[in-house]
Amino acid sequence: DFDEDYEEGEWERAVLSENMWGLTEATPDEQKNLIVEFQRCASAGSYNLLDRILRVPIQKGQTKLNLWEQRVIVHELVHSLQGQHFMISEWYQEMKDLDDFSYYPGLRALMEAQAEIVETRWTDALDQYDRQQMNSQAPNIVCRVSLPSYFYIPNDLYYSFGPQLAKEIVKKSKMSGLNDALSVYMNSGLNTLPTSEQIYDSEKYFSDERYQTIEISTIEIEGYELVDEGNLGALDIVYLLQDTIGRVESTRAAIGIGGGSWKDYEDSNGNLLMSVKISGDTSKDLSEIYDAYILWASEQSRFESVEDFNGGKLFKGSTNVWISTDGKFVRLFLTQSESILNEVSQQLSSF
Repeated sequence: DFDEDYEEGEWERAVLSENMWGLTEATPDEQKNLIVEFQRCASAGSYNLLDRILRVPIQKGQTKLNLWEQRVIVHELVHSLQGQHFMISEWYQEMKDLDDFSYYPGLRALMEAQAEIVETRWTDALDQYDRQQMNSQAPNIVCRVSLPSYFYIPNDLYYSFGPQLAKEIVKKSKMSGLNDALSVYMNSGLNTLPTSEQIYDSEKYFSDERYQTIEISTIEIEGYELVDEGNLGALDIVYLLQDTIGRVESTRAAIGIGGGSWKDYEDSNGNLLMSVKISGDTSKDLSEIYDAYILWASEQSRFESVEDFNGGKLFKGSTNVWISTDGKFVRLFLTQSESILNEVSQQLSSF
């Protein structure tokens, strides 16, 4: 429900942000339709953590579930059990109340991994004939429009990297180890949940490496006010970069992030400015992050030129993107107005 979940102007600002990052050229209305279609065609079923209703589409008048639908039910029932045993709905509600879903990807990946393990055990118990019949019953879910590929990047974390990590957890400590991982919120609170970086790299999970807290200063800009701010994690880097530089390069940059923060500014006309500050675990990791963003910008035809500016590289176009590193942090600044850069040049190297 966009009217309920977004404040006035918030959705338009979110879409403008994706425009400026080069993810899409869609208008807010077009993007809304794409999101709705993605929700419709990207899943065979769902379990809502808040209303606790399990939903699986069936034919009108259908009285019996086929084997494929039973398989989906098995998967979604695991999520129902997770909600009952691990306070998942409370975790989700707390994020919703905070309007901060940065803790969502890591635990979601392990939730899906556990559901896939149980689902696989159920299908493995079928005989060959039933498995063949089940596969033949898979619905032909076709998206009615072409969807942007970056929509699917979080699913890669949930359904590819997550199950890989879960296999290692189960190998070390069986299913109880995965239950323990899902109990973290109940036992220790929101800020101890697994990070997306830990899902991408199991070594960081088993060492419980956490993101650094990155302080990002507010930039003073005449006519603009701070409208939003938050933290940046490994999935955010992959989400922004993968379609341009590829899965391997973007994931390599994401694994090694120390921490990140961002701030958004808006004027009365809806013009948007964005500042981002990222650290690396090591100087090598920081260089990989910087190089990935430079490669991302260099590969995009939307930038008409690039020049040295204020200790960094300025990529010019309908959106102007400044990328810099001082060996301690990578900083990015995005604006639609080139003249703004001169106004804030003294603040760019220290925000």
